[in-house]
Parts: sequence; C-alpha cells; structure tokens
Amino acid sequence: MLKRKNNKIYSMKTSVLIGIIVVVIVVIGLFYALNQGGPSQKSITTTASSATTSTPTQTTTSQCPDEVLIGTPAAISGKYSTEGQYILWGAMAAVNWINDHGGINCSGKMVKVRLIYQDSQSNAQLAASIAENLITQQHVNFLLSPYGSDLAIAVAPVAEKYGVLMAVVGASSDRIFSQGYKYIIGVASPASHYFWSVLDMVKSIDPSAKTVAILYSDDEFDRYVASGARTHAQQLGMQVVVYDPYPPTTQDVTNQVLDVKNAHPDIILVAAHYADGQLVTRTLYQQNVTAKLIAITVAPLVPDYYKALGALAECIVGPSHWEIGVSYTPDLAKQRGLDWFGPTRDEFIQYFRQVAKQMSGKEVDPGYEAAWAAEGVLVLLYGVQKAGSVNPDAVRQALANADFMTFFGEFKMNSTNGLNIAHSMVVTQWQAGQRLVIWPPAVAQNKPFYPSLTWSQKLAGMVCRP
Repeated sequence: MLKRKNNKIYSMKTSVLIGIIVVVIVVIGLFYALNQGGPSQKSITTTASSATTSTPTQTTTSQCPDEVLIGTPAAISGKYSTEGQYILWGAMAAVNWINDHGGINCSGKMVKVRLIYQDSQSNAQLAASIAENLITQQHVNFLLSPYGSDLAIAVAPVAEKYGVLMAVVGASSDRIFSQGYKYIIGVASPASHYFWSVLDMVKSIDPSAKTVAILYSDDEFDRYVASGARTHAQQLGMQVVVYDPYPPTTQDVTNQVLDVKNAHPDIILVAAHYADGQLVTRTLYQQNVTAKLIAITVAPLVPDYYKALGALAECIVGPSHWEIGVSYTPDLAKQRGLDWFGPTRDEFIQYFRQVAKQMSGKEVDPGYEAAWAAEGVLVLLYGVQKAGSVNPDAVRQALANADFMTFFGEFKMNSTNGLNIAHSMVVTQWQAGQRLVIWPPAVAQNKPFYPSLTWSQKLAGMVCRP
C-alpha cells in the first residue's frame, strides 16, 4: 500500500515537472520569436496606419533592394477583360522602358523593376485575395490596383492593412479616396469629375443648351460619374430631365432609352463601361434618339469601339484622362520648371505596341487606360527615386512634396486624400474615323463638331469633320 502511495506521489511530481518544462519552452519560444523578427499574430493583424507598424513581408533593413517588385491582381478575364488587358499592357510598357534604360536610381544604386500579376477574373473578392498573396507570399514592394472601382475598393483595405503603397489605376470612384487611407494614391481625376469638361465645353460653345439626360450603369464607378455630372450640370444652370440607372449586366436598355427619347434633351450623357457603352449606342440608334451631343464614358476611348460600330460611332464624344494626340514633353516640363520622368509619348506608344503584339498578337495603340496604368508605375518609381528607398512612408512623403511631369501629364499630390490635383480630363470625339482631342482648346487637335449628325446622316456617309 505504501508502495502504491509512493508511486502516486512520484507520478504527480513527474507531471508537475513536465508541466513546468513545457511552460518554460513556450515562454522561450515566444521570446525568441518576438526578438528575432518572427511574424507574430500581432504583426500580421495590426493596421498599417502607424508608420512604425511591421509586417511579415516588409522590412527596412534594405532601403534599396536588388529589384523593385510591383504586384497587381489584373482583371485579365471577366467583365473588365478588355480594359483590364490594356491596363496590364500599359504597366508592362512602363516597366520595360525603365529596365531598358538601366532601372531607377535608388540612393546611387541602379535597380531594375519587375511586374508580378495574377488574373483576378474581374472578381472583387478574388482580387483582394490575390493582393494579399502578392504581399505576404510574393513580397511585392508596391501594388497597382486592378481595373474597376469595385475591385479597387476591395483591394484598398488589403494594401492599407499591410502598409503597402498602392497606385490606383483604371478606377475612379470617389469612395476610394474618402476613407482616410494612408497608402492609397490616385494618379488621375476621380469619377465625379469625368463629365465636367464635356459640360464646360457645351456651355462654352452653345449657351442655349439647357437640358441634359443621364443614363448610367448601376455600379460603383458609374454612380459617381452620373452624380457628379448631375451636380455640375445644375451648377451650370442646366436641367437634368432624365436620370436613369440600368443593371450592369443587362442586355436591354430600351426602356431607359425611350425615357430619353420622350424628354428630347439637348445633351445625352452615358456613364458606362465598354460593353454596355456599345449597347446604349446601338439602342439610341435603333430608337432613333438624337441630341446635339452624345457623350459616353470608357467605351468610345477603346479603339475597338469604332471597329465594332462603324459609322454609328461618328460624332460620339468621350472624356479621357489621356490621348495619343495630347503632347506633354520634356521641353514643356522644363518651361514649367518641373522634373520630367519616364518615356516620352512616342516612346510609350512604341513600348505599348511591342507588349500588345507579344501578349495578344494584335497591332493596337494604347488608350487612356494603358497610359493611366503606366502613370501609376511611373509615380511609384519616381517616389522611390526621390526617397532613395522603397519604404512606403518615405515614398509617400516624397510624392507629397513632388511636382513633376510624365507623358501622361503633371503630377502633384493632395497629401490628405492622395489624389493628383494637377490632372484634368480632356474631351475626345470620333471625327471621320479618328478619335481626336477637341477640348480644351490649348491641347485640342481639332475643333468640336457640334451639333452632332443624325443617325441617318451618318449611315448615309456623312462624317463629323468641322
């Protein structure tokens, strides 16, 4: 009996000793992880609003790495595939130009750049997941947003969480820049400003224009475009007689177009993407709805728009961030006392054509989406060069103090919301089969053709040549 008691006491002592050893091992392990840079749970989940936040993928031990990595969850397939491919090709063109010219100068060290992309299939949830993978597994230094405001909105919190600076390209929803994000930079105008230049142009050349009809796809980007257009039209003393949304995936906008027809507006504005922009154009023709001017976002800026619609595309107007005909040059930058960074317009077009040919086999010119993406790359790399570092806080501060020019235009950042306050939209019009800049006059390639031809006149062979 005594023997059993002694065994029991021995067993208890052994259990206690094992427990103490386990606790000691755990404590030592935690101490080692915290002091050797191990990715603790806190380092993963802490928000990136603090400049001292560490992440499992970013360190400041090397301010100038051997290679700058830019990642993007590109919308190569799905509903944004056309625009998304142009975005990808434009970014690749900028990266190729930089590398062919020796890379960027980071504190005296010439560093090459690599673009890492994965197809987000135009899906917001997938885009956010890919962005997190690019940061935590691919260890990218910076992000480019995917095309589409809904996708960019999904990715922005990921960039902010990990403290990775993201240039927003192909996305303009005002909501992206109203969340107080520290690591989000907009390199072009927000969605609410898209139609401002169009409306300003109309009031300048035709003060008698009084009524406006607005149709819009009921999605994140186009709601802001439409709302901004309505507000600016009213500020100009114009009456908005139609303000109709349609489902983003619809194949029939007849009811909305008939509302426009019944209102007989002077001006028709359509906030759309590529596919639905074509749909609205065809439906306006089928219902014989005419106006002094028809302006559509996105669709008329894609070169395939005219190929798909032919004569129906004549006279159609589109606001644009950039066009081939707009010439920002090193000489202009010098005249304005600004730094010039990156390729010239002609160099960018050449590099874009090479990438597009290699990726698709097509002979295509860049639209504004492609130039926008290139601008995102150039802005990030200019920041690296000025900061002499890939540290996101240092790069953002360098950009907040910068005022420079690229082939896309001037960049000067609002340090509060990250938007480029130096950028302005231009207005284009399809004239005799060419998309030309018609406004503002200082950079225009031709005068506006106004009022527009009727559908029957266009189909009879007339063109919109002033």
